[in-house]
Amino acid sequence: MLDYTRQRAVEVLKTPCRAVLATSGPAGLQASEVPCQALGLVLYLLVPRTSDHLFNLEHEPHVTVLAGEWEVRGEAQLSPEGETGPGLSLLHAPEAQWCVLVRVDPSQLHIRMEGGWGNRETIDL
Repeated sequence: MLDYTRQRAVEVLKTPCRAVLATSGPAGLQASEVPCQALGLVLYLLVPRTSDHLFNLEHEPHVTVLAGEWEVRGEAQLSPEGETGPGLSLLHAPEAQWCVLVRVDPSQLHIRMEGGWGNRETIDL
């Protein structure tokens, strides 16, 4: 990937601290707002332990994550207990003790138009 597009994706992803996670699978279509944090090109989400998202992710890792400025499509996996990356402050959130850390490796990033409908840019990762 070109350095410019990689840097553009990193800059866009680091903005929000909450996003909507959408999964599908045996528990049906699920969409929930969850805390998130990007470290480079990887998104980390805090998903409640009782969420049907986790059941869906066991069967289908493809997810969509939506924030005000962007939409990410990628593959998610449950992070092992205790896994932390340098600078991952998400695990210090009050709700972290009741949640599972989910890692999303984006395959495509859509940057939305400001004040309009549609996407301004699409970056394939």
